[in-house]
Amino acid sequence: MTGRRPLIALAVALVAGGALLATVNRSSTPPPVPAPAPAAPAMERRPASITAKLPDGADYTPLFYATAEVSAGTAPAPDGTADRLLLRSPSGDLELARRDKARFAQFLGFTAAGGNLYWAESSARPEGDYETRLWRAPLDGSAAPASLTTDTGAVVFFDSEYDLVVADGRLHWVAAAPGDAARTELRSVAVTGGPVTTTPFEGRFRHTAWPWLLSVDDQAPLTLADPLTGERRVVTKAAAESVVCTPAWCRSMVTAAGDRYLFEARRPDGTDRRRIPGNLIAISVDTAVAGRYELFTEYRAERVALVAYDLQTSALLTLTADAGVSAAKAGVVWWSEGGAWRSVDLR
Repeated sequence: MTGRRPLIALAVALVAGGALLATVNRSSTPPPVPAPAPAAPAMERRPASITAKLPDGADYTPLFYATAEVSAGTAPAPDGTADRLLLRSPSGDLELARRDKARFAQFLGFTAAGGNLYWAESSARPEGDYETRLWRAPLDGSAAPASLTTDTGAVVFFDSEYDLVVADGRLHWVAAAPGDAARTELRSVAVTGGPVTTTPFEGRFRHTAWPWLLSVDDQAPLTLADPLTGERRVVTKAAAESVVCTPAWCRSMVTAAGDRYLFEARRPDGTDRRRIPGNLIAISVDTAVAGRYELFTEYRAERVALVAYDLQTSALLTLTADAGVSAAKAGVVWWSEGGAWRSVDLR
């Protein structure tokens, strides 16, 4: 894409629903104070940890974890003149990119496959316009990053683990079609670079678990579509529900009284519903992280807990009782705590 910045859509889809009516106790005797809900048991997985500050004193912000111990993220240059993209692992820190602040670089769409890290970089060119370039670099640092293409179209990012997908020897992404047509461009390039293929697809969609697409058009029914076979499945949902899905699982949310969110896990056809307990906020636009977990924050005793709902056992598990910033993609969840970044591989 040349001349335009990518469309960056955070597809959390927090759609307001109906309110729950509060009951009024008319007795002169004050109602008993309910006992606090018991805290969720801890998840029995020891997190990996790295310092939030680099040796040069810069603050490091992870954007993606390939494993619990290998991350990619950003940090300013010590003199404040540039933004850096770094790969951090037990073997050391490797600088993948350094861009002058005037280029307003954004690093997006990370994924990992076959020992390589893939990502998109959107930045201003010296000519004054913007381009989005796709990159590849080996996770072991054995070679320099390689540019794959700048022919990305009007690429759209949703802060999803599926913004870039590696499949069948190619790197795949979606782009908005020209004009106002309700159509999506399915684009791909070989993982070694080369010509880009573009396939128009009717409707507005984003990638979910390969090869499926999930619709992102509020004016159309929520639909899962397989572009390889042509199959389309309309997802069962109520008007008040905000739903995100893979072909196997959906996470449903409705807004209740007091701006609380009520979450359920369910299948795309509406079956196998189970209420997820707590006053929760989802941390990912994707559902069923690692095919198994829904991840939330919950305010407890003036702290923010990070919890995981296990779709296999219906158990709510605590990752930490004191999380700062938290995120999850591609089977790994991470959070800031006590001057460090902690991470757990849920796969």
